[in-house]
This record gives sequence, structure tokens and C-alpha cells, in this order.
Amino acid sequence: MAGVENHDAAAVRPFRDSLLAMLGIGLVNMLVALDQTVVSTALPSIDADLKGAEYYAWIASVYLLASIISVPIFGRLGDYFGRKPFVIASITTFTAASALCGLAPNVQLLVLARALQGIGGGMMLGTAFASIPDLFPDPHARVRWQVMMAGSYGVATAAGHFSADF
Repeated sequence: MAGVENHDAAAVRPFRDSLLAMLGIGLVNMLVALDQTVVSTALPSIDADLKGAEYYAWIASVYLLASIISVPIFGRLGDYFGRKPFVIASITTFTAASALCGLAPNVQLLVLARALQGIGGGMMLGTAFASIPDLFPDPHARVRWQVMMAGSYGVATAAGHFSADF
């Protein structure tokens, strides 16, 4: 019966609200995917400017490591405390860490900022994909939104590779 109650509670939410929530989450996820692509493409130039060849692998790896660790943690915390605070925290963390990456005077600070950025990105990923069943309890609608979310990653990845060529 708990599934029926959850379905009834979610059915009360207007579709427009769910649509706006998914558009916002999709745009933020595209930003996360775009960042990963642009940084990986621009990494040789970044490393040459900061003169830190010994940390080259860490600039990309620490982001992925922090992201992979934080996805399940914040996905589960969102189950307990709600998704909205984690969406807001992920946007704030990711944006602040991106600014720190841009202002990094040396590679060591860049690596630390990329770790923080990975936590924000992982928080967003975990929260975004866990939000879909909350917003769309119908399995058919849920699949469509999951495809849309995955498609936004593909578009952002392509855009990141294209923009990095300039």
C-alpha cells in the first residue's frame, strides 16, 4: 500500500511544476557534463600555464574520484532529507568550486578546487537521477525523463568537445 500512497501524493503535483523542476535539473546536469568535457580537452593548456606536469593526472582524476564517491552518498541523503536542499547545495558547491578553479594560481590549488567541484557534480548527479521517480511515479513517464536526462549529457558532451576546439 505504501506504493499507492506515494503514487497518490506525487499525482497531486502539477505537471508544470515537475516539468520546471526537470528542466532546471537537466540544465545543471548539462553544466556538469560540459565542464567535464571542456576541462579534459583544455587540460594540456591549463597544465602548461600553471607549470605542474607532476599533477597533470590528478586534475582530472580527483574530480572523477570525488564525484563517484559523492553520488551514492548524496542520493541516499536526499532520500532522508529531501532533494531540494541537495540540488541547491550542489549548484552552490559546483559554482563556487568552478570559480576557485578559474582563480587557482597553482596546480595544487587547482587539484583541491577540482575535488570540491567533483563533490558538487556528484551531489548533482545523485540528486538528479533520484529525483525522477519522485517527480514522475508512472513508470512510462519516468523512462522518458530518464532518457531526456541521459540525452542532455550527450548534448553537453558534444558541445564541450565542439567549444573546446575554439
